[in-house]
Amino acid sequence: MILKQLKNGEAKIENQYARLVKDTGNASALNPIATVFELRDFFEWRGLGSINHSGVKVNEKYRAFDAEIEFNLKAVTVIDPDVCQCGEVLKGILKPWQCKVFGKGCTPETPLGALMVSTEGACSAHYSYGKNIDLINIKTQEQ
Repeated sequence: MILKQLKNGEAKIENQYARLVKDTGNASALNPIATVFELRDFFEWRGLGSINHSGVKVNEKYRAFDAEIEFNLKAVTVIDPDVCQCGEVLKGILKPWQCKVFGKGCTPETPLGALMVSTEGACSAHYSYGKNIDLINIKTQEQ
């Protein structure tokens, strides 16, 4: 699927498992989640800032099981260095290798932002496995 999209210059979400995974989701999983959780008014995402109704919290009925209340946990704000461009990478404005500090001051061994900290982060994955491959140009090179 993804190779066909790449060849056709497409970028879309497709369900590889349509026989089993329905567009409506898994009701057996979604119903308990909807029962226990409710949307937060806002949530502060690293690299993206505050986005309304984008996070969940334990609802009133299950408040006795809420670790945030039980342990008096406060929201942690992590401020990335000014040179870090993780937000732009997350939003698709920049590719990982287009960041000013990618592979220079920011590597998996010395990460500056969230996307280089974890092996699942876009920058770390690209640093380790993709290097400077520009997938957008693969189609152009084939023609």
